[in-house]
Amino acid sequence: MRVLGVIPARYHSQRLPGKVLLPLRGKPMVQHVYERAQTVFGEHLIVATDDMRVVEAVEAFGGQALMTRTTHTSGTERIGEVAERLIYDAYVNIQADEPFLEAEQLRLLLSALERHPLVTLMHRIHQMEELLSPSVVKVVTDKEGRALYFSRSLIPHPREVPLTSAEALARFRYFRHVGLYGYHRSVLMELVALSSAPIEEAEQLEQLRWLYHGYAIWVRETAHRSVAIDTPEDYELAQKLAETLL
Repeated sequence: MRVLGVIPARYHSQRLPGKVLLPLRGKPMVQHVYERAQTVFGEHLIVATDDMRVVEAVEAFGGQALMTRTTHTSGTERIGEVAERLIYDAYVNIQADEPFLEAEQLRLLLSALERHPLVTLMHRIHQMEELLSPSVVKVVTDKEGRALYFSRSLIPHPREVPLTSAEALARFRYFRHVGLYGYHRSVLMELVALSSAPIEEAEQLEQLRWLYHGYAIWVRETAHRSVAIDTPEDYELAQKLAETLL
């Protein structure tokens, strides 16, 4: 199976504009992501962006970049445009704002793509702060590993355990969604043609559109926690983490 790694890199982020080009240990954030993904995808890797500043930055460090339309509302839509122009059997959506990405996460996705047409990852929650935070997306699956629902709320909700109690973490296995996706080309092209869904609009989670329209999303558990950079506070933390992780 020929798989293309794609890093959607929108420049005009609402909470942290230009974040993909912010420096970490002397390199733009997107370069850290690219170099880590390159250990898995080699030359089959590209940054898909809506801004020439990102193209120039990527080409400056020797990466491949592709200009895409500015009208896309999600990374999946942007990858859909890439799929129209670059034909592969499958595509992996790699977040441009996660410079601490682990290669093992990508290998896990590729393994899952061998069996399933639409895949993503999850990581077990061990901290109460994460469990209760609406910025941490939770996921529950069925016994086969298919996603039942994604939510910013606590799911499942422990009826008889106080939400502020660490007992909830001890009694139940809670998982945060890791926003990496793999799609077979045929499924990807179907996904980008779907209409929006009420649950998607309520939670502002694109994957809920796919569930709403009946698509199965297979979820694999990863041992690696993802660290996304969405706000100035996140970037400040990333600078500290970069001292030891990059």
